[in-house]
Amino acid sequence: MLIEKAHDGRAQVQLVPYSGMVNPEHMNQMNCVPIVEVTEDNVDNDEQATYLKKLFLEDFLRKSQEFRQTEQIDSLPLEIRLGTVYTYQNRRQQVQYPDSLYCRSISADDLRNEERRARDEKHFLITFNKNKGINDIQTFEHELTCTGFRQTTSQQITYRLYLCYQKKRLILELKRSIEDPKYFSVKRLLRYSTKFTHIDVVKSKSNTGYPRTYDDVFDVRTSIGKASDEEELHINDEYCDFLQIKDLENCVIETISSTGQVVYQFNRYLLPYFDFFQIKQTRSYDYSCMDSRFFNVRILIEQQTGYDLNSSSKTTTPCLQTNNVIMAKLLTNVFTEEEANRIWTIGIWLSDLATKCTNRSLPLNKMFCRRPGRPTAYRRIIR
Repeated sequence: MLIEKAHDGRAQVQLVPYSGMVNPEHMNQMNCVPIVEVTEDNVDNDEQATYLKKLFLEDFLRKSQEFRQTEQIDSLPLEIRLGTVYTYQNRRQQVQYPDSLYCRSISADDLRNEERRARDEKHFLITFNKNKGINDIQTFEHELTCTGFRQTTSQQITYRLYLCYQKKRLILELKRSIEDPKYFSVKRLLRYSTKFTHIDVVKSKSNTGYPRTYDDVFDVRTSIGKASDEEELHINDEYCDFLQIKDLENCVIETISSTGQVVYQFNRYLLPYFDFFQIKQTRSYDYSCMDSRFFNVRILIEQQTGYDLNSSSKTTTPCLQTNNVIMAKLLTNVFTEEEANRIWTIGIWLSDLATKCTNRSLPLNKMFCRRPGRPTAYRRIIR
């Protein structure tokens, strides 16, 4: 974790209680964001920015080299996400370290070392909420066009069922029936990759227009190895045997209730295996001009509605809904400091642009989530 305005490793960072958007499983917990304590020598200057970039370049070069060696790959997929870095505690940590989060001060170096501790030795955990959007999409798209990006897909919609799985995340991607569009069948089976490493840059919260939730401050997560994060599988792979005996045709049906609400119903033989249903709408912009900083960069604008199938309300009420969530993807086969500097520049540019396109003069971006329900008695884990 790299903290903006932490001018060196001794800079004190305070873990401040945070009430903004978090991941559904962390709702109603004591979540905190790291904020550099203001002192007389904490000033914005080129030296601080240079120090932060230096740390990023070091981390990027080291982690990209380790990832390529481990995965034996010649090119490096990258994903740059915008959101919020925050800390939380699991049950063990809440009991063992009850006061370790509340307005605690910790040096920037100690915070980085906490991130590297073995999981069972951590005082707290660090995570990233990526479901954070902007509220001025017109300005954002205009700025993209002026920079040299051109829209390549107007509105791509995907429907997915996420399966309960003990170690690997499996996804059924669905397609609408040509004869009757209210029915969905399985298009393909995907395995979600967990082979990635990341670098978090925490942006300063000092100039926010939302002092409680920091809706206009976008931290940056650069994930190495996650831009191409899904592998297509054959339905009859050995760990997918259960799919062979289930009906994958018309496994989901979309209906309209008497109040005009869209409701999804599932094949009852498949339902015990699922825990999440996702509808994602994506618009893509590819770079098409001469600025080498943005070569091969694709910007994605996402909307998502998600339903928790463990919940008693199932698909009548979404558990997660987001609008205008921004991310970038690219593939690189250059592993130099110059390329690392380019990745840094893209992330900071995207974060600053998102801040510019989120302001109090417009209605808040309507995003919400609720905690997932508890698994019902009949639900089982796929082994």
